[in-house]
Amino acid sequence: MKKKIFIVLTFIFALLLIGCKEKNPGGDTPADNFNWAGKEAVVINLVRSKVQDEYDIEEFNLSMLFVEVEFADGTKKEFSCDDDHFSLSKEIKTVGKPRLTVSCVDDLGNEVVTANFTLNIVSYTAQDNDAIEAANNIIIAKRNGDKIDFIIAKTTGMASGQLQYTFDTAKMTLGEVTNGTSAGYVTAKVEGNKVQIGFANSENLEAGTVICSIAYTGDFRNSGLAIDSEFANGCWFLVDTTPTAIDDMVYHVSRK
Repeated sequence: MKKKIFIVLTFIFALLLIGCKEKNPGGDTPADNFNWAGKEAVVINLVRSKVQDEYDIEEFNLSMLFVEVEFADGTKKEFSCDDDHFSLSKEIKTVGKPRLTVSCVDDLGNEVVTANFTLNIVSYTAQDNDAIEAANNIIIAKRNGDKIDFIIAKTTGMASGQLQYTFDTAKMTLGEVTNGTSAGYVTAKVEGNKVQIGFANSENLEAGTVICSIAYTGDFRNSGLAIDSEFANGCWFLVDTTPTAIDDMVYHVSRK
């Protein structure tokens, strides 16, 4: 008899635990496991602290936007907007600053909307293309997976050079350096928040040549990586065997 009572009590306790999980939407349960059944959404707000300064049109998706939902029972829950219960007022098809609204439809059929807000939609590919098109000689620092490639993107002749980039160490850590396959001699070192690169070749390098690649961890896009204007940046091309300074050199950091 005691054994039967123990089994019954254990079963009831298990049911109570399940009930508690379902009634605690504000807890640690992931949003994609959230049980919307019987939940009435009364207020939703965009989590503006998570809105980025700009979004690349080729990468933007609803998972990049977050809203907090308040329910009639007083509980609150944060969701990414790629949840099936949320939708944007318009599809983003072009660059610009569209005015948008997020709507939420709960399982009771109630629709709740946020106030209007604006996103800054840009094209990093177009920015890179524009920079290359406008230059005669240009080196680009470009993200490539978990490394950064330093590329001669366009040149009228370039055999050697020295340059220094700076970056925000709180957002990115640079690591191992790999020399490009086409450049003859390459030296690169990372010290503090600086990347110093030097390269030399016995003949002028072609556009598309990767000078070197540097592994990194962290947020490259928002790392503040930029050319150091105080450093003696410069590149040279060969006229026969004589190094000649390039006076129209451009340096560009891709956001892509």
